[in-house]
Amino acid sequence: MASLKKLIKFFIIFFLFNVNNAFGYKENYDYEVQFGNFIVGKSQVFIEADSRQVILNSKSKTAGFLDVLYQYEGHLYVSSVRGNNQWFPKVFSASGIFNNKERSSKLDFENNLVKYKNYPVLDLKKVHPINKSTLIGAIDPITAFFNIIEKINSYQQCDETFKIFDGRRRYDLKIKSLGVTFLENDRPKSFNGKVVVCGLKVKPLGGHRLETKWKPKDDKFTDFKIFFGETSLGRTLPVRMELERWFGTIIIRLIRDEL
Repeated sequence: MASLKKLIKFFIIFFLFNVNNAFGYKENYDYEVQFGNFIVGKSQVFIEADSRQVILNSKSKTAGFLDVLYQYEGHLYVSSVRGNNQWFPKVFSASGIFNNKERSSKLDFENNLVKYKNYPVLDLKKVHPINKSTLIGAIDPITAFFNIIEKINSYQQCDETFKIFDGRRRYDLKIKSLGVTFLENDRPKSFNGKVVVCGLKVKPLGGHRLETKWKPKDDKFTDFKIFFGETSLGRTLPVRMELERWFGTIIIRLIRDEL
């Protein structure tokens, strides 16, 4: 169950927002995380943006039976700035408490370089080391998805590769377009409408566990899918995510802002 908790935390932060309104806006969104027949997590996302900068705050926590077994509360703060028709990272901060144990990462980006601090520090008896030379040109995962959403708005596709660093893991993220389809709502408040489907694959380069059942080379793009749709406010958002793993399927849904 500890692995499930980490996946829930990791994938919640992948749910990002379109930031192309030149006049600025403030919006809130809610997501639910399902495992099997149970709702095991919830996330609230708050975003403030204009044409030059976007700030995202997210609060997430376990729910249902998972809250009884493994309590978790987390907070994510991201600041990205715009230049040369793309988004660049400025600040990435993630913190959380899992069963009364604190954990945090703080990253500051400047001039294609990153300074970071983790608490606690990486335990190299449990995870692979991170080669600092690989951090040049890396960006945080949220900023990467800001750029992907803009590409979807312009071209209805999401093919791209990013160098990602979140303070604890360094990996290459490859995203592939899987087509456009109509998503049927499978719950009363879930999204119903046209979506762009994107598949994701991760190549770990540091910070991942020494011992794990995860075999990245065996992953298919269809194992981890994100569905991007347009909300009633005209914003392009991830409205659903499906992650297939050996222990089952995790689904994250945007709870619609109108019935």
